[in-house]
Amino acid sequence: MFVSTNVRMRAVARLVAMFGPCRGVARDLDSPLIVGRAAEGGLQLLDEKVSREHCIIEPAGPTGHVLRDLGSRNGTWLNGQLLREATRLRPGDHLSLGESVLVYEPSFDALRARDGESTLVLTRGPSAPSWNNLSPSPDVLARAGELAVRAALAPSSEAAAHLVLESLHSALHPSSLAVLRQGLQGSLRALVARPLGAHLTLSRELVASALRLGRVLTMSEVQALPEPDKQMTRVRKGEAHVLCAPFYAGGAPAGALCVLRESPFHDEELALAGALAGAAGPSLCPSFEPRSRPPAPYMPPVAESAPMREALRLAHAAAPSPAAVLITGERGTGKEELARAIHCLGPRAPGPFVALSCGALLPELAEVELFGREKGVLPGQESPHPGVFEQADGGTLFLGEVGQLPAPLQVKLLRTLQDRMVYRVGGRAGLPVDVRVVAATHRPLIEAVRAGTFREDLYWRLNGMRIHLPPLRDRPEDVLPLAERFLARLRPRLGRHIQGFTDEARATLRAHPWPGNALQLANAIERALLLMPSGERIGPGDLPAEVGAPKPSP
Repeated sequence: MFVSTNVRMRAVARLVAMFGPCRGVARDLDSPLIVGRAAEGGLQLLDEKVSREHCIIEPAGPTGHVLRDLGSRNGTWLNGQLLREATRLRPGDHLSLGESVLVYEPSFDALRARDGESTLVLTRGPSAPSWNNLSPSPDVLARAGELAVRAALAPSSEAAAHLVLESLHSALHPSSLAVLRQGLQGSLRALVARPLGAHLTLSRELVASALRLGRVLTMSEVQALPEPDKQMTRVRKGEAHVLCAPFYAGGAPAGALCVLRESPFHDEELALAGALAGAAGPSLCPSFEPRSRPPAPYMPPVAESAPMREALRLAHAAAPSPAAVLITGERGTGKEELARAIHCLGPRAPGPFVALSCGALLPELAEVELFGREKGVLPGQESPHPGVFEQADGGTLFLGEVGQLPAPLQVKLLRTLQDRMVYRVGGRAGLPVDVRVVAATHRPLIEAVRAGTFREDLYWRLNGMRIHLPPLRDRPEDVLPLAERFLARLRPRLGRHIQGFTDEARATLRAHPWPGNALQLANAIERALLLMPSGERIGPGDLPAEVGAPKPSP
C-alpha cells in the first residue's frame, strides 16, 4: 500500500507495518490503520518529528481509504497541503509526516521493514510446497562439515549466521537470504539477513511443515520486489521461489534458513541448504548448546507474613503478562528474588533471566552494558559485544535501581521498550529483541519525576504493574524462615556443617529490627558460618555484635 522516501537523506525511510496482534503477519487493510512513532499494531515510523499516534487511515468502501489527522504535533501534509479534515486518498497521493513521505498505492502491499532489519511477512499462500527427500552428495557434506567447524568457532550466534549466509550466497546466488530463529510461542524473528532491509514473504504452511518434518521445502510465492530510484522506492509484485531449510538444536526446532530468488532451486542446491542447516544449527542457537547451564530449580520466595503473601499473589498475577513490572521497596528486601519468581512463573521461564544494577554502572560503560557495542568500535575489537537486552532475548531483564539511570540513557531505554529494537553503540541497524522488563527502585520514582530527574513517560512505561515489598521489620514472621533458607544455601557453599540455631539465637534474630533487611540477615548468617567451628549450633554470641546487642533504652 505504501512506498516511502526520506526527504532529508533522499533515501528510503524504512517503515514497520504491523497488522493485527502478531508482528510480521500481514493482511489486507480492511480495518483502520494508525500511523505514528509508537503505533502499536499499526504503521510505525522511526521519526522523532512524528507524533506517537499521528494520523489514521480508515476504509471507505470496498477499495478506497480516508486519511484523518489525530491532533499531531507537526501536522499531516497531503500533497504539500496541511490536512485540516478527513480526506479520501487517491492513487499516487503523497503523505508527509515529519521527515517521512508515504506514497499511497492501493494495489501495492505494505512493506514491513526497518533500516537494517530484514522483513518477514507470513502469509497463507495457496501454492503447495515441494517435498524433498534428498541425500546430500559427498561434496555437499564436506562443505557442510567445513562450515560446521567454522560456525562452532564463531564468537556469537550472529557471527555464525553470517557464515551460513556467506556459504548460501556463494552457492545459490539468491536475491535475499535470512536466518530465522524461533522464539516464544513459535514466533519467528530474523537473526540476520542479506541485503540489509531485505524483504521476504513466506507461506505459513511452508515454514510450519519444514519445522515439523525436518525437511527442506520450496515453493513459489508472490513477493513484494522493491525498485529504488534516487528519491523513492516503489514496490511491484512478482513471482519468486522460496527455499526453507529447518535447523534444530537440542532435539527441538530452533529456526530456519530462508532463501529467495526468481529461478527454481535444483536438487543439489536443496541438499546443500539442508546439510548446512543441519550442521550449523547448534551454533545458531547457543542457548540450546550442551555446555550451557540448565536453569536453577525455582524456589518461591519466603512468604509467611501477610504483606509478603500479597506481594507473591501480585507476582503470580503479573507472570503471564508481557507488561513491565515495577518493584519498589527498601534496599535488601528481595526485589531481584521476586523478579526471578515472576520470570519462573510465566511463559518465559525457559528463556534467560538477566539482572543488571543500574546504580552500579560506570557512566562511560552504561550504554554498552545495556545496549551492546558493534564490532570495530574499539581498536582490536573483532566481534560485537551484546548488551543485556540481547542477552535476555526471549526471557526477562531485571533492571535494579532504575531510578539512577542517567538521563540520556532514559531516552534510549524508552525507545527500546517502545520499539522492541536495540541499537548497539557504533551501529546503525536495529536488532529486534523480545524481552520482558522488570524494574526495581528503592526511591519513589514519582518524586524523581516531579523533580525532573526521571522521565515521566518512562515511568509510566515501566509501571505496568507495581508491587511493593515491605521492609523486614514489618514482616517479622519471615525472619526465621529466611534465616533457615540462607543457612541451607550457604552451608554447602562454604563447606561448613552447622546444625542450626539455638532457641536463644532464634529469639535474637526475631527481635532484631534488621535495618538492612534480608541482605543484612544473609550477611549475619554468613559471618557466623565463617567464624564458628563445624558441628555446632549458631548461638546469639556467634551473630554480629549489632544483632545480638540489646536495644538501647528510649
